[in-house]
Amino acid sequence: MKFAFVAGALVTALPTLAVAGEKVDMADLTCQQFLADEEGILPTVVWIDGYLSHQSGNTVIDLDQLIANVKKIADECAGQPDMKIMDLVPEEE
Repeated sequence: MKFAFVAGALVTALPTLAVAGEKVDMADLTCQQFLADEEGILPTVVWIDGYLSHQSGNTVIDLDQLIANVKKIADECAGQPDMKIMDLVPEEE
């Protein structure tokens, strides 16, 4: 049931950065863009988590860790609007 709720929330809150047909290169996503898109923050972090999980082979979804990651990235973004989000995520999960 928890999965269905999370999946539903993600589908209804897709990042507004990617408006109909527009493509977003996550490697170029800046702190300013990340923080300006409040509805897209969680889906963006979930995408980053999936990307890193693929690299590490980690198949566990930890919602508490995702929330902690959002807070960490938001804190690190403060005052650094041009910093790339992918430069702020840990190499390993």
